[in-house]
Amino acid sequence: MIAMCTRILKAPDHSFFLFGPRGTGKTTWLKTVFKGAKWFDLLRSDQLLKLLRNPEQLRFEIEALGEGSWIVIDEIQKLPRFSTKSIP
Repeated sequence: MIAMCTRILKAPDHSFFLFGPRGTGKTTWLKTVFKGAKWFDLLRSDQLLKLLRNPEQLRFEIEALGEGSWIVIDEIQKLPRFSTKSIP
């Protein structure tokens, strides 16, 4: 049986980045604290490919949410880096 340590981290009331070493429970904490959040898990290749093919889909899905809704983009570092040379 896997035990989860109780966290003293309080959920902020505005946007934030959550950093930490791999395997320390960041995603588990987010799923526990933000149960009703719109979730984008970029480890899921289907979600990552959908957003890579159609990046504006992220905006469309976020705009469709109600004011004050939480959005979690897990594994954001999976998105490719774009060079400023490619931007007209």
